[in-house]
Amino acid sequence: MAALVPVLVAGLAIFGGFNYAPAAKRTIALAGIGREKLNTAVAQAGDLIYIDDTIHCEDVHYHEPSGLLFTACEDNEENRAKWFPGLGTLTDPLVGSKQKGSIHVIDPKDMTQKRLKFENFDSTYVTHGIDVITDPQRADAVYIFAVNHVPHPDYLATKLGGQDSQKITQKSQSRVEIFHHILGSSTAKHLRTVIHPLIKTPNDVFIKDPYSFYVTNDHYYPDGVGRHVEDIWPGTTWTDTIYVHIEEMSSLVPTEGIKAEVALSGIRNNNGLGHGRKAGEILVGNCAGGEMLIGELSSDLKKTTVNIIESVQVDSYIDNPSYFDDPYKTDVFDASGFVLPGLSRPIDVPKQVHNTTSDIGSMVWYVKPAAGSNGGYEKRLMFEDDGTRARSAAAAVLVAIDPAQEKGERKAWLFVTGFMAGSVVAVKVDL
Repeated sequence: MAALVPVLVAGLAIFGGFNYAPAAKRTIALAGIGREKLNTAVAQAGDLIYIDDTIHCEDVHYHEPSGLLFTACEDNEENRAKWFPGLGTLTDPLVGSKQKGSIHVIDPKDMTQKRLKFENFDSTYVTHGIDVITDPQRADAVYIFAVNHVPHPDYLATKLGGQDSQKITQKSQSRVEIFHHILGSSTAKHLRTVIHPLIKTPNDVFIKDPYSFYVTNDHYYPDGVGRHVEDIWPGTTWTDTIYVHIEEMSSLVPTEGIKAEVALSGIRNNNGLGHGRKAGEILVGNCAGGEMLIGELSSDLKKTTVNIIESVQVDSYIDNPSYFDDPYKTDVFDASGFVLPGLSRPIDVPKQVHNTTSDIGSMVWYVKPAAGSNGGYEKRLMFEDDGTRARSAAAAVLVAIDPAQEKGERKAWLFVTGFMAGSVVAVKVDL
């Protein structure tokens, strides 16, 4: 079925064009049909750096107080092709059960990384989205929440027992892991695992505080024909974002001490989450819709819904949105804006997901308020890659460079990574 997706997308777009020309035109643009994969030129060799030991890191976050980046990595280029529920790949739970991903800390000052050693955690870890916040009780520590796609034990048992013909409805028992890390140390202590029936196809997390978070379900159907319909048809609005409250952090039973409810629904493809311009602002990526939704969280602790107040569209799929708060802004120039990573040709992804040397093209949009406008945005492609340097862009963040180091020019390091990226890439860009 996956091989038919490009044909079906093209067919639906052409068919829809007769009656729904604007929608069909946008569908074609988002899918990348007819789009050439391009490479943004890099002025000097030292302006593009590959971060070592960062294989298939789907998400990356910049922790501004410490000046460090955090990312979750799969650590090998083979497993994604056999087990990664984030792409609907659920063929080999045995491979998935043996996966031991990791969390890395990247220092943008010297472009080095450190792999954290887990305490109290030696289990399966299939990486996807993460989030990081400062510990409210300790300024030199952070909480790290991470999605983990563990194969469902029933599905694993049928495979081990050679019972492939037995129908299993739930193949992945995905969950969220909670870690605590003291900045500068080499370890991350595992606090607990969170499993809840509403967390079905988790993609990314947004930490509200150490005891509450939001998590997106990026599909209603985890695999099969239903999932392909979701990927193809723009009218599907079946995904949701879940609010989760943790009543007991020390519980050893993943399903105990957890309350959850739907906080946002009716979105085509809830995906990456990000922190916005101020406290209580949440960014929600509607990936297949090429849209970033800007939402507000209520100050009333009893109200957990996400109130969408604005949206920004670009002409590609986008994933984990982030906000860049310019530390060197002046009254004359403020480079603060949103960073939206995505794919240049999503239509090629079904053919590439089982290819360990894929060349999935990347695009990174830079969106900031337009000068002299009321509510308008200036959008530009900050970086493009044909998949040879930075493939499958799913997350990107900007880290400003002191203008004094660049002869007064405004530049930043753009860190880009993806679900099938060979490494996190840092490229120097103009703001």
